[in-house]
Order: sequence, then structure tokens, then C-alpha cells
Amino acid sequence: MIIDLTVLFDNYHAEEGFETGWGYSCFIKKGYGGILFDTGADGQKLLRNIQKAGIRLSTISRIVISHAHKDHSGGLKEIVESGCKAEIYVGASIYDEVKSLLPDSRIHKVSSEHVEIMNGVYLTGELGDRIKEVSLLMDTGGGLVIVTGCAHPGVKEIFEKACRIIDDKIFALVGGLHLKDKKEDEILDLATYLKNKGIKYIAPSHCTGDLARMLFKEAFGKGFIEAGAGTHIYIGGSCDYV
Repeated sequence: MIIDLTVLFDNYHAEEGFETGWGYSCFIKKGYGGILFDTGADGQKLLRNIQKAGIRLSTISRIVISHAHKDHSGGLKEIVESGCKAEIYVGASIYDEVKSLLPDSRIHKVSSEHVEIMNGVYLTGELGDRIKEVSLLMDTGGGLVIVTGCAHPGVKEIFEKACRIIDDKIFALVGGLHLKDKKEDEILDLATYLKNKGIKYIAPSHCTGDLARMLFKEAFGKGFIEAGAGTHIYIGGSCDYV
């Protein structure tokens, strides 16, 4: 399996010509289709970044909204109104809100149970208590790739659910990890946990925070991907990163 992932919306800047803003969105190319995971806070910025990345809206066959916060769902309406015909997956906790915004039969409600939305691509189902959130799993054939919006339920809880869905090693973690207010010892404890899980690559951005990114870079060395708007991550069957 080949997975091609591009960060399209992020408050961290990575590639020239991509606009930044508080929030997160990435595009995962898979076969002839693709998944837009979250839509950032600004639909117009997201659309310009999609164009900059050379992605056609017609190739987006699935849209996943991780949770209700506007920095992850704010661009959804503009993406749909721009002609995107994708199936849309949202957690049960925000389904009614999204349905009122977009009265569309293509909107699917995700409960606490996991669901396969494409061959080898799963949603964890809603996790967490105060802020419910959905994360995405990709089975590369050489380990799992986990994509998170903010990881509000906690990285460890997401990992435990991922391993219950697919009993395999976790190869890479991409997305926001919501560590910006955490202390150094808490971050180092999480870094140790992740390394013990055998993760090869980590690409934290958005709400992860500067301190956590610095500590993860020290902990993972060449396995740390400094992600931001425009970052391109390629994972092939042999699990190599470009």
C-alpha cells in the first residue's frame, strides 16, 4: 500500500507559498481517491492551499471531521460549496450541528464504534469525555499510521483503541497532540511511551506546542518530521519516508 499525505492547513509554516492559520487539515491520497482530514479554520485559505498542493477537489472522496472545534471544522461548508462531492464523516456528538449546516445525505454519523471508511482506513469512533474526538488509522501493511486532529482524549487512549482495532505495530503518528500546556516531565513521559511502542516517525504540529516539538525532535532524531502547512509525507509498502 502507498500512502501520500500532505498537510494543508496548520499554524506552523513548512513550505513556501502555503498560507498558515490556527487549525489543522491534511490530505491523504490513497489509490484513485483521497481523504481530507479536518478542514482548518478558514475555508478560503484551505482552498488556496489545496490548489497550491496541486490537489483537485474531485479526488477527495472522503472528508473526516475529527471534532467540533472551528479550527478543525471551519472550512467544511466552503469545501462542499466549492463542488466537492465527498462522503462526510463526523462524530455523533456534532452530527446534528453539521447536518443543520449542510443538509446532505452524504453525511455519516460516527458513534463510539470504529468504522472502515476505505479499504485499510479506519476511524477510531468517538473517544473522550468532555471533548469527543475521532482519529484516523491507516494500515500500511508495515504498521499503522495514526492521524489526530488535537488528540483531546489523550494519545495513550487513542493508541490503545487503535491496537484493539488492528493488532499491529504503530509506525507513525501525524497531527495535533494538544501538549502546548503540558510540563516537560509529562511530555518526556509521553515520548518514552511512544518510543516503547516502536514508533518510527512522528510528525506533530498544530496544538502540540513548541516545547513538545523540541523534546520530540531530541527523542526521535531522524524519525522526527517537522510538519507544517505544505509538508509532504510519503509512505510506501516498505514504509520509507520522503
